[in-house]
Amino acid sequence: MKIKLDILVIGAHPDDAEIGCGGTIARHKQLGYKIGILDCSNGEPTPHGSPEIRLEEAGHAAKILDIDTRETLDMKNRYIENSIENRIKVADIIRKYQPKIIITHPPEDWHADHVAVNKIVSAAKFQAKLTKTDSPYDEFYPPRIVYFDHAHARIQRKIDFLVNISDTIDVKIRALNAYKSQFIDNRDNRAIFDFIKDKASFLGQQAGIQFAEGFSMPEYFLVQDITTII
Repeated sequence: MKIKLDILVIGAHPDDAEIGCGGTIARHKQLGYKIGILDCSNGEPTPHGSPEIRLEEAGHAAKILDIDTRETLDMKNRYIENSIENRIKVADIIRKYQPKIIITHPPEDWHADHVAVNKIVSAAKFQAKLTKTDSPYDEFYPPRIVYFDHAHARIQRKIDFLVNISDTIDVKIRALNAYKSQFIDNRDNRAIFDFIKDKASFLGQQAGIQFAEGFSMPEYFLVQDITTII
């Protein structure tokens, strides 16, 4: 049975979705929304792990987050390109799951793969609505794209809104712990846990809560009732 998603998170590599918005994923799953993750690559080659290990870790993280589906494309880590071929691959996933909201990388980042995926997703959003294509799925135009603030990239970004993850920060950390080859066995990356909690705490303080994740938007959004903004 085909799943229609409320939210589809698209990351360049396994663990990008968890780093960028793992707490938000967990919070919205608790609220009853259907959520999926698309990893554009399997993360290999990297100095740590293997394709099999990375796939197993991503599956473990998906179970911790309790998401509805997770797929991995065959783009090459370190060399992801904003090509027509890759746009079509992502567009087909968008058509397949028809998400109401797509969450992905922001346009500015030190990692070239992250920047490429931002451009791919933007192009795929348009590609997904086109008729007279070879896609096996019906055309679909996702209503909105949102960018997560990828917390381990030390870039100061403009943030448009915050999501309260005070009740799900621990789920996010547990999901990241599933990537043992990247963050536990690799001593150089262990600091990511403190960095993520510190960043979430800083953002939370801006809204008078304990922990938050930040997001930005490329488009204006309409509010019918201003009293719904807390």
